[in-house]
Amino acid sequence: MDTALPNADRALYEADEHAWIARQIEALRSGRLAELDRANLVEYLTDMTIRDRRELESRFVVLLQHLLKVLKQPDRLSRSWRLTILVQQREIRGILKGIPSLAAQAETFLNEAFADAVRAAAAETGIPVREFPKSSPWTVQEALTFAPPEPAEPSTKRKARRADKP
Repeated sequence: MDTALPNADRALYEADEHAWIARQIEALRSGRLAELDRANLVEYLTDMTIRDRRELESRFVVLLQHLLKVLKQPDRLSRSWRLTILVQQREIRGILKGIPSLAAQAETFLNEAFADAVRAAAAETGIPVREFPKSSPWTVQEALTFAPPEPAEPSTKRKARRADKP
């Protein structure tokens, strides 16, 4: 085996990840297993699993944060909050459908994300952390199927103020 290959693969891995992936795929498809860049492949696959877990937890934080805001301040529900809830639900469902092993751990991810969601909701709303639930009042299924209502129409007073503005 060419001893320059690992160094070339390391350089390619660092310079152009997609080209490096294409090289690994070609080596696998053609059965040239000795040409695989094993060290970087292990690193890359490990990083992928960590990234997927972080993305799922991050999306749960955002979803729960907005569900908490609706729970604590339903009168302030906005189209933006509603859209954020719907987008996060869709993205989480996609992750869980595409990665069944993460779906099996979804309740754990939701529960781990809850404390961060409470802190974010408290910071945004000004409501003290102690006034939020200590644990998620929603299961994964409930959080993913929560249907946020349409926001209330702006009050007549706010409409009148807008009409007065040039």
